[in-house]
Amino acid sequence: MREAEIVIVGGGPAGLAAALEAGAAGGEVILLDEYHSLGGQFYKQLPDAFTMKRGKMEAHQAEGAKLIHQLRAGKIEVLLGTLVWGLFPDRTLAVFRDEMAEQIRAKQLILAPGAQEVPLAFPGWTLPGVMLGGAAQALMVNQRVLPGQRVVLAGAGPLQLKVASQFIDAGAEVVDILEASSKPPTSMENALRAFGHWGKMREGLEYWLKIKKAGTPYHPHHIPVRAVGDKELEAVVVAQVDAEWRVRPGTERTLEVDTLCLSYGFLPANQLPRLAGCESVYDAELGGWVTRHDDRQETSVRGLYVAGEVGGIGGADVAEEEGRIAAISSLRALGQGNEEELRKSEKRSRTRLADARRFARLTREMMRLRPALFDVMTDETVVCRCEEVCVRDVKAAIADGAPTLRGVKIRTRAGMGVCQGRMCGYLISQLIARQAGIALDRIEPDTPRPPVKPVPLRVLAATLDQ
Repeated sequence: MREAEIVIVGGGPAGLAAALEAGAAGGEVILLDEYHSLGGQFYKQLPDAFTMKRGKMEAHQAEGAKLIHQLRAGKIEVLLGTLVWGLFPDRTLAVFRDEMAEQIRAKQLILAPGAQEVPLAFPGWTLPGVMLGGAAQALMVNQRVLPGQRVVLAGAGPLQLKVASQFIDAGAEVVDILEASSKPPTSMENALRAFGHWGKMREGLEYWLKIKKAGTPYHPHHIPVRAVGDKELEAVVVAQVDAEWRVRPGTERTLEVDTLCLSYGFLPANQLPRLAGCESVYDAELGGWVTRHDDRQETSVRGLYVAGEVGGIGGADVAEEEGRIAAISSLRALGQGNEEELRKSEKRSRTRLADARRFARLTREMMRLRPALFDVMTDETVVCRCEEVCVRDVKAAIADGAPTLRGVKIRTRAGMGVCQGRMCGYLISQLIARQAGIALDRIEPDTPRPPVKPVPLRVLAATLDQ
């Protein structure tokens, strides 16, 4: 078993910032990421294996590339392609890399696993061609693959403006953009609320001008209600909704497309901290069940810190400053670093963090989901793709006296698949809340079990000898 002073899980904005801060102060740092390139979803970088890297880098990519260059210039150990599948007492990580099982014990551990996207289930959502915004971005930006030729985007908030811009740059025809809210990011009210955040406003304006130049339709208070196709997506039925996102009868229309891209916000990816026994708290504004932490980013487990979306959805700028603060807290716990320099760095981070959180509140408000969005699910709609469990099965389990995620799992197997409920857990919680009349903050997430992500059986067997 290896031991290290500071171990950071996640190579996105929070993890990169934490590693740079700790490394600059002379800390012994190991940075782990399950992907083969650093940057995470926000700073997406082309894999090192790509020998031809054509095309101009996006602004976020270029910014990420600078951070990664600084990281590699230091003495920080970076382990890519490293899957953390377990977290045990004494901050011991079970990892899988290079086809081998390994354990790493951290004196101070910073978890920055990021977020996952909110799933939306409706008839036909399992057809090939229906995907989440992050998947589309990964294909276009990371892999230089165009997901489809005729695309419709649906969601809430500013992210889909960026995704639409990327589709246009990649050569796709964006047939329509459906914004669920009646107050879209482009509204005058939201523009005034964003006043002063000039970089964000400029970025949004660039996306909007590109969309207008392409002649792409943009429809507020619209959502998809059905995906149509035999073996793959052929069309999407969309409808107008009211202020609470209830479908207005008689407003349905059909768009012939081969790709539907959904962007309805994010959920904290908190499986690892929950596996470690960290306390969680429900905060609807911050994305639901988040990992509780103090202002030093330390959780209820001593020596274990969180940074970024796992402690509440806030965006890349918030994540970076939280990563720096977590690193400073780790250094102090180890008695390392120059205290005067640490105080100066912390003061700068807290100032930037306060500003970033103000803008994050605006973004979250634009992406706030209304419960009526889930009215589009029918009894035949599949909610657990791994085990092919439909809404009718879940409703029957709830009626049978199982108004909990665990109860539904036992009766239907929903959540027992390879994703361990990452996709279906949120949807089932919505069904429980609606049918049983239970508030979402009382529907606790199911307990994660190692491995939190799939690994070969031989890896689990090998851990018995360690």
